[in-house]
This record gives sequence, structure tokens and C-alpha cells, in this order.
Amino acid sequence: MTALRIGARTSPLARVQADWVAARLAEHGLDSRFVGVVTSGDVDQRALTQIGGTGVFVAAVRTALLEGRADLAVHSLKDLPTAPDPGLRVAAVPPREDVRDVLVGGRLAELPDRARIGTGSPRRAVQLQDWARAHGRHLEVVPVRGNVDTRIAHVAAGRLEACVLAAAGLRRLGRLTDEDADGSCRVVAGDGTLPAELVDVAVLLPAPGQAALAVEVAVAGAHPRLAEVDRLDDPGTHARVVAERSFLTRLEAGCLAPVGALATLSRPADGGAPQDLTLDAVIGRTVGSTATPTAEPLLRVQIAGPVSGARQLGIQLAQQVLSRLEPGQRL
Repeated sequence: MTALRIGARTSPLARVQADWVAARLAEHGLDSRFVGVVTSGDVDQRALTQIGGTGVFVAAVRTALLEGRADLAVHSLKDLPTAPDPGLRVAAVPPREDVRDVLVGGRLAELPDRARIGTGSPRRAVQLQDWARAHGRHLEVVPVRGNVDTRIAHVAAGRLEACVLAAAGLRRLGRLTDEDADGSCRVVAGDGTLPAELVDVAVLLPAPGQAALAVEVAVAGAHPRLAEVDRLDDPGTHARVVAERSFLTRLEAGCLAPVGALATLSRPADGGAPQDLTLDAVIGRTVGSTATPTAEPLLRVQIAGPVSGARQLGIQLAQQVLSRLEPGQRL
């Protein structure tokens, strides 16, 4: 039987994620091989807000699927546009990793006033500034791009006091060590480690779909065992990201909008299947046609309901947000 061809970006993290999916496929008796794809987001090092943001890390991989050069694609789900592609379908959303962000360089509360923190994410930037205002602090958020090592190197060299990275990526790369219950940890940097903090979601709510993978296939895919890829799906994770992404879709906000969303599941006392879903979201507002955040406190909203209605819950919460925006304000 011909091996399934797994298409993904060629970055170290993308390769680790593809290899993880390959291992899960092997558990189901499916052979696979890696097909590396270079995306525009890998080549163009300008800020994501300048090169379009949405889809820059997945478009070329999706093209490989549609052109038959790959049988399935592995994406970081948060990079996947919310608008569906009629020729593709998400066959599986495997179990999710840690959704938190990591502050590399120390604990947030212990950073010096006016510390320079590197992140290319408007979502992280507005939440960090909101935390600083609430605590009478001043932080300078500096746009940075590059892979994990590039961003960590800015901190190790003293060009930044800290940078923010997703815990899921660091954990998948084996870069998180010495984790304590209070969130303190260390991050591998070259031959040593740097102090770091797993930041609570109450401070930094993750991006919709953060820490989840999307395994995508072409609707017209011809591999005889392609349908078996669906077995990698985790229903609970899938329901959570459906709620988060439907929220983002209804807001008509892209993956670079200053929006965080996290759905959580509650299980009944008997330990059965999850029945209820709670969706929390945070929104930073901008004014007019600029991308400049306002100095207003962030808008925080929440909704809960049955997990079977995950998509509708996301839509309802987005409608609540839109009804509260003033004329001239946008996301």
C-alpha cells in the first residue's frame, strides 16, 4: 500500500507536529512520509500585519493538497483561515496541547518597569498592556518575528527583557523544563536555560484554536485509506475549537485580530462524556481604519451551553460583542 503523504511547513515545529501525526497514523496501521512545503510566511520576514496575516502559513500547503502532491496536511489550527475551502475538509482535530502562553525571560510581575517584551501578536500585545494598566506598570511591546530560536535569542542577548511564545510549541519541541505548580518554568536556550512563566489564561487568553492541530484532506483525495485519517479526531477538542472559530468568524476578524477565545468542557459527576461548554473571550478594540488599539479596558465576555451547540454558542457570543461596540469602533 502506498504511504500517505503528509504535507506541512518545513520549520522545526511544523516537522515535529507532522511527525506526531505520523506516529498516530502508525498506531492505526497507516504508513506515511513527509512532504515539506515552503510558505510565504516562511520566506517573507515582514510583520504579519504587513503581509496579510491570515493564511500565509497554510496557503501553499493547501495548494499541495488540491494539486495532489500531498494526501493530508498538518496545520497549527490557529493559522487556518476560518472561511471554508470547498475543496478541502478538516478530517481530524487531535487532542489539544497546553493552551497557555509562556513569558520567556522571567515572571511577568517581576519584570522591571518599562520592560521590553517581544511579540508579533496584537492579541498578546493588548492583553499585556491591559495587565500593565491594571497594575500601574508600563511595558513596551516590541514586534518580533522568526522561529522559536530567533525570538529566544533576543532575550538571551539582552535585546529584550522577555518574549512570548505558545506553550504548545515549546512543549512539542521539548523546550519546557522545571515546571512548577505556580507556573514558573525554564526554557531551553542554546546550551542553557532561561527563566520563564506559564502565564495564566486569566492574564493571556489564547488565540482561537491555539495549541490544537488541524489534519486537513482534499475532498477529492484518491488515497484508498484516506478516510481512516478521521480516526485521529478528538470530539472534545473539536467541539471546543468549533466554538472558538465560529466566534471569530461571526466577528469577521482574522487570525491577527486582537481577539482571544477559549472554550472549556465540564464533565458530569459520573465522569461521562462532556455535556456543557463555556466559551470565554477577550477583545481589544481599534478605532476607525487604523490598527491602533484604544486605551480602553478590554471587552471580556462569556457564554455557556450544551456542547452539541458549540457552533451556535460562538455565534451568539460574537453577536453580543458586536452589539456592544460603539459606532466607529472595530476589531
